[in-house]
Amino acid sequence: MSDMEEKDERIRRLEEEIARLKGQIVVTEEEYRGHPVLRFTGAFRPFTLGMSKCRAILKSLDKIRSFVEKHEGSAS
Repeated sequence: MSDMEEKDERIRRLEEEIARLKGQIVVTEEEYRGHPVLRFTGAFRPFTLGMSKCRAILKSLDKIRSFVEKHEGSAS
């Protein structure tokens, strides 16, 4: 990794940490074993989603939205 790439990576991590501390969710596109994934970080344990799970979520978005609205005040 070049000096510039290391600096860019360090800046990316710092920006994610600042957003996390502000309570924001940060979504970044990354690669895992040659496959594209989305990485979610925030005031929770970080997780990643690949294409299959992202497609499933998109197909189920209305149900997910309804679920969240139904239980908005009862869970964290």
